[in-house]
Amino acid sequence: MHRVKAINAIKKSLANAPKSSTFEEGNALLATSFALTFQSVSLEDGMVEYMTFCRGILIVAIQMYCKGSKFIFKDWIPDEREALLKPLMETIPPIRREWTDMAVASIAALEPLCKHQLEAEYCQLLKEWAETLYTNSFQGMQASLWVQSSRPEADMELAYRLLGKHYGWWIEIPQESFAYLINPENQVCLLLATHWIALKKIMATITDAENRVNPSSHPQDGDPDIGTARWLKYLNRQIDDEHREYNQWPIWVETQVEQDLDFFRRP
Repeated sequence: MHRVKAINAIKKSLANAPKSSTFEEGNALLATSFALTFQSVSLEDGMVEYMTFCRGILIVAIQMYCKGSKFIFKDWIPDEREALLKPLMETIPPIRREWTDMAVASIAALEPLCKHQLEAEYCQLLKEWAETLYTNSFQGMQASLWVQSSRPEADMELAYRLLGKHYGWWIEIPQESFAYLINPENQVCLLLATHWIALKKIMATITDAENRVNPSSHPQDGDPDIGTARWLKYLNRQIDDEHREYNQWPIWVETQVEQDLDFFRRP
């Protein structure tokens, strides 16, 4: 009940730009949004709420930036975070090829289902992201768009950047498009969501680097690794019989994580 009241209050606040010239209200609203965002990771059906509050954080941040306000939060602006992440990314070994093969094949199988432009864009983002996990064949073609390096670790950095690109995409799309994306009746978008979370799970070594840079991003009431595993399990249950054949890979990822939370951290 308290959470529902907090969510309703913050939605009302997001609809009205804070009037304080020093923007204390903005920083307070950011803090509340961050807290609710992190808490949503502990809920099995919290993915949509998580996405909604990520969008809310952007709204507040833009309002603060336009007013020239000072942020009390540090190292969450992309340029600042990337500077801290780069040395960690350089130590990450490549993702196992068989895991990448499974991801790429499963995402490719979704393409014929994606009739709506939004679905096609979502699928293309996932496809590009998954393909960067190959360290050789895609390195010259794609990594050059982002980083000037021929080292295998460049792909790990690129994969992380494309993870961020995917977040940026759904954070910035119009509200009407976002509503379409999170519609629980849309089986294609649910399949894309299971593949998104499954892709994040096989990238555990990469997302771990971000957690080391920003340990405060861990929700107080739950490990984000366990939280996204809950999301995946919940989302997999929402896939109906007609579409279950397209969801075998996310189910496989769920099974591995249930048996061993560190499965995708092993070389």
